[in-house]
Amino acid sequence: MRRRRFLGRVGVAGAVGTAGCGLRGDADGSGGDGPGAGEGPDRRFRVGDDGFEVAVDDGEFVPVSVRGVNLGMAKPGRFPGEAAITRAEYDRWLGMMGELRVNVVRVYTVHPPAFYRALAAYNRSHAEPIYVLHGNWIGEETLREAGDASSLSAEFDRSMRQVVDAVHGATTIEPEPGYASGTYDADVSDAVLGYVVGIEWPPAVVRETNRTNDATGYDGEFLAAPDAPPFEAWLAARLDAAVAYEASEYDARRPAAFTNWVTTDPLEHPYEPFVNEDAVSVDPDAVVATDAYDAGTFAAYHVYPYYPPLLNETPEYVNYVDHRGEPNSYAGYLNDLVDATDHPLLVAEFGVPSSRGIAQRDVHGRDQGRHTEAEQGEILAAMYEDIREADTAGGVVFSWHDEWFKRTWNLAPFSDPNRRPFWSNVQTPEQRFGLLAFDPADAVPLDGSPGAWADATAATPDRDPLRLGDGADAAHELTAVRVASDAAYLNVRLELADLDGGPDWDATNYLLALGTTDSGARPLPYEAGAAAPADFVVRLGGPDRSRVTVHPRYDAFAYEYGAGAGLDLDRYRDPEPGEFAPLRLVINRGYTVPVTDEYVPFESVETGRLRYGNGNPESPDYDSLADVHVSPSNDAIEVRLPWALLNVADPSRRRRLGDFWTEGLDAYETFESIDVAAASYVPADGTADGGTARPLDAATNLAHAVPGGSDGALRSLEFVPPTWDRPAYTERLKESADAVADVFDRYARRGD
Repeated sequence: MRRRRFLGRVGVAGAVGTAGCGLRGDADGSGGDGPGAGEGPDRRFRVGDDGFEVAVDDGEFVPVSVRGVNLGMAKPGRFPGEAAITRAEYDRWLGMMGELRVNVVRVYTVHPPAFYRALAAYNRSHAEPIYVLHGNWIGEETLREAGDASSLSAEFDRSMRQVVDAVHGATTIEPEPGYASGTYDADVSDAVLGYVVGIEWPPAVVRETNRTNDATGYDGEFLAAPDAPPFEAWLAARLDAAVAYEASEYDARRPAAFTNWVTTDPLEHPYEPFVNEDAVSVDPDAVVATDAYDAGTFAAYHVYPYYPPLLNETPEYVNYVDHRGEPNSYAGYLNDLVDATDHPLLVAEFGVPSSRGIAQRDVHGRDQGRHTEAEQGEILAAMYEDIREADTAGGVVFSWHDEWFKRTWNLAPFSDPNRRPFWSNVQTPEQRFGLLAFDPADAVPLDGSPGAWADATAATPDRDPLRLGDGADAAHELTAVRVASDAAYLNVRLELADLDGGPDWDATNYLLALGTTDSGARPLPYEAGAAAPADFVVRLGGPDRSRVTVHPRYDAFAYEYGAGAGLDLDRYRDPEPGEFAPLRLVINRGYTVPVTDEYVPFESVETGRLRYGNGNPESPDYDSLADVHVSPSNDAIEVRLPWALLNVADPSRRRRLGDFWTEGLDAYETFESIDVAAASYVPADGTADGGTARPLDAATNLAHAVPGGSDGALRSLEFVPPTWDRPAYTERLKESADAVADVFDRYARRGD
């Protein structure tokens, strides 16, 4: 590879400065992890031919292949800038990481002092340390507002000095909104494998920096960019300043690099349909180590399999055959990138989310979302194999834990941005990348067990069912409906007279009518012959025949994306009585592929389709994407509906989307309760999916209803969801963590 010739030229094999001696003890000198204890090991770090290397005390350098996780600074109920993670949480999480054979944790910015104290304590008590790749945070909006990145040099350098002082346990950071603060007294510098600075660079900022500044390169003491464009020269200067500061203040040097991503890689991508995704390059090879800096530099990329579209459209990637003998566009891109890069290459972020919703497709199924936790683990393990087989320095999973504050492009308009951390939006892929899940503390298990419903709001029928004598009367008969909610879902349980052997879906289907807008009674779909206060209707017709539909005027997808989807918007603004529309989620707005001129049309998925399974993580049959569970032994059918499906913008305050056709999506309205009515019916023969009700010799085509009804109008149970200031939640390692632990252990046992 070209990179090996490069490494030989700059002479990486020389001696490296110490990384610090790491005093260990509690802040009170009692033998914990602040100052006051004995010295730890003297570790030295460098970049070798194929990646990172470490030497302990006077020993030889040995390779360290990265088996990492990215650790953010948010938790449920808190934005990341609140720096609210506690010492107990850091201790617990680091212990879990170690059990998964994680050897590197990457952080994007300075964490609270508790993180460094916890890391020092962990490494003091474990033979195999967890190393740190440390970054500094510079917000995307800050960069965009500045335009020319060089105007932020002083701020950037100050943040890196703060990072260096923090890892050496030698600073006090005063409180500043959006950042961690406190006394940093735990020296973890003997565990800092390197620095990865900055963020995924916005192409517009790279362009403006290159336009505004002269291309004079940069010649520093430790890092240089002799022939680089202005942006890479600016990065070289920032890295050089950080390395120089640590060298002068602490007599320590370690590898340093900057963050990069596919959008600004140095490769040419003629099949990329979006100009901004291949408009500029930020080339790690433009920044080189000088003879005075033997610790060396490297390339650090965030690489996901589903974006930008070039990964799906470039034939060389799509048809690439991986080490398993399978087509694999992700492996194709990685190998191309490694071959074109002189420096050892670290995949600093990779992952797929275990969300219910989906935001992007991957041509080989590694989509952004709609994976079970087990599937997430299988994909993560396969991606880590791809990363290692591409001869990289290793990979860092994104992310350690789920992050409730995150937004995703296709769902962001439908939730209150100021309240996102306070509830769990399972529809949003960006919130579900973690190996560690945060489950609502009061969630029902969705496994049929009645105990979790003891405090639910309940209603029983006020009259007997219609007896049809068709052998399914016991399944038609609803004995109760129960409703509960938590930070993620509205939960409904239907209790039946008898479900022995399970429902015969050809004989019995069920409807739920849900109302939040005080719309008054509306005719129900499926030729039910009845009306109810319904903004949404749930039809339960068995696997592959169950869905949530929405009253067309309350279809937020139609409002936001309907023109691109080719919908007749007049039918949504003023729908016909009894019309309900499928709930959809956009995953592609359409584009034209250069070179071929092929048009890839607008695409959406019907996210209202319901999946049957067991939602209890303790069950051997656990399905993390389950929406519906049928329990014949308990004569019950349970449904959980994500708040986002019901146009709830903030369940913690009971706020929903308003009349967006006249007031826009951000005109939130408070709702006091949710109307819930349940009914059973006999599906008619000969319909497309068996959904239409069979005409019955009765006032309606319904066999039974709860709470009841008269004259064709159903009455509703009034459910008042609780509100909260801080969400109650529990931690749980996902099923995906097992697969990650297995692949990490396999490579660790290989000695690399």
